[in-house]
Formats: sequence, C-alpha cells, structure tokens
Amino acid sequence: MSNEKIIGAYFLANDTVYDWAIAFLESFREFNPSLCLYLIPFDNNYLKIKSLENNFYFEIFEDSLFKRLEIIGSQLEIGRTATSPYWFRRFVSFWGPLDRFIYLDSRIVVLNNLEPLITALDTLNCDFFHFEGGLDQVYNAGYLREKLVIENKVQGFNSGKWISKKNLFSIEDLEKIGFFLKKNRFQLNPRNTDQFFLNYLIHTSDIKYASIHDLMPHLSRLTWPPMPGDIYRENKIYKTWSYGMPEHKKEMVFIHWAGIKKSPIMPRRTIFLKYRLKSESFIIKGKIALQDLLLKPILWFYTKIKRNKLINKRYHSLSQFVLKIQK
Repeated sequence: MSNEKIIGAYFLANDTVYDWAIAFLESFREFNPSLCLYLIPFDNNYLKIKSLENNFYFEIFEDSLFKRLEIIGSQLEIGRTATSPYWFRRFVSFWGPLDRFIYLDSRIVVLNNLEPLITALDTLNCDFFHFEGGLDQVYNAGYLREKLVIENKVQGFNSGKWISKKNLFSIEDLEKIGFFLKKNRFQLNPRNTDQFFLNYLIHTSDIKYASIHDLMPHLSRLTWPPMPGDIYRENKIYKTWSYGMPEHKKEMVFIHWAGIKKSPIMPRRTIFLKYRLKSESFIIKGKIALQDLLLKPILWFYTKIKRNKLINKRYHSLSQFVLKIQK
C-alpha cells in the first residue's frame, strides 16, 4: 500500500460570492494547474458554483457533520453576523480527503504556487501554518488574552487562509472548545466567531504551529489589499514593491479582500478584474470598464462623506437612538 500523502486545497463558497469565486478559481488554476481542489459548500445555495466544477477541475466535499459545526458557530454568535455559523463548515477540512492542505476563502486571488507551502509542513516538521497577525481581531482585553500572550507568546491570525494536516482535531474536540468559549464569550472579538475559534483551538493545542512568514521569509506578509507600495511581476512571479520597508521585493502568495466589498473603488481592483474577467468577451470587459469609469467618482465621494467624523458620529448616535426606541 502506498504511503504517498494526498495534498491539495479547500475553498468555501456559494452563489452569493460567484464573482469572487470565478476570480479565485481562474487565479488558482493559473498557478496550480494540477493541485487537488475541493469546494466546501457554504450552504445549499451553490448551483452556479457547482456548474464550474468541470471547467476548473474541483470536487465538492459534503459532510454529515456540517450541522454540528453550524451549531458551534450559532452558540458563539451574539447577533452581529447572521451567516457566521456557516463559516464553521470550513473546519471539515480537518477530516476531509486531503492529508496535507491549504484552506482558502473564495474572496482571494492566488498569486503563487501553493504546493511548496503545503509540503513544507513535513519538511519543516510543523502541523499548522498561519498567515499574518492581528490579535485585536481575535481576543478582547482580559485574562484569557493576557495568559495566552505571556505563556504561549501567541500571534493572532486570519481564519480565511491556513495550512494544516488531516486528523489533528475531531468534531468532539471542536465541540469541547466551543463549549468553553461560549462561557468566556465576553473575552472574544464580538464579530469574528470562526476566527477567534480557530485561533483558540490552535493556541491551546499540543500541535506545532507557526507563522509561515517566519519560516519562509521570502514570502510577503502583505495579503490585505490596502497594503503599502505596489505589486509587480518579475519572471512570472508577483512581488511587492515597498522600497525601504521589510516587505520590499518579497513574493506575493495571494491577495485577500477580507471585509472589503466588491466595487469600482475596491483596492487592487485591477488584479481582481484580471482574473474575474479572464475568460469573458471583450464586450463584457468593455462594459465593466465603462461602469467603473462612471461609478468610481460617485462612490469615492460617497465614501468620503460616509467617513466624515461629524457625519459618522451623528449616524451612530441616531442608530443608537432608534435601537432604544425599538426596545
């Protein structure tokens, strides 16, 4: 019997993020033409995404434990994000068909070959790689955070992209963590339920985990679109240009539009459209370009007004007043 490990990637999507999924799949297959890829359905609304299965060579991974994962998510939700329990479906990747894998959200454009990152789990003798930091997006100030930082020297990481191994955790392990976090919910970020869940799961486990940037320093830590500097391509490899800064001329892995809406004024839209429109006709590309040209100044002005300090304070004061009346 062969001991060869199956490596690949999982992504989470439904038809609501169809445009994002197209860009993700086009970019993924440009740099990873033969890597195994599985779709984890976000919910039952994925017929359009399913129709892309043969074009982009992915399979659909359904699991009988989706409901138990959603229950964990719903118990941690405090009314900020109605769909957040479905994000917990991503954790089926811990017992899916892939032995070594990378998990990716669909609002990502892949800009590199991912196989060396996945196989590095074995070459570097590690169980879990995470990307970038952000402890405030995970834990609130309090005993839980202080203990983890002092004793474990933890780094916060994004739950939309990570690399790991099969069978590190079972559904029972996840339910146990969920029960503990429910009792300590006030010490956790009010919005990012799946993110603080995965962070705490990893931070309190016995597995070996690390930032992939600390172990593979040629990779740029910059993945969020409002990054400083520019992105350029050299010998078919995307790199960051941020002269005088630590990330200068490092390789890009991907761009992740976490928390950013798709619009003509979204940062790094040129790269998004390059892959979203890669297989579209010149007519469609021209139509999008014209729409952007017309809408961009309007949206830019609207955003400026919306972010104005005085207007923003008045808006939130009014919102709180309306909530009090409704109660």
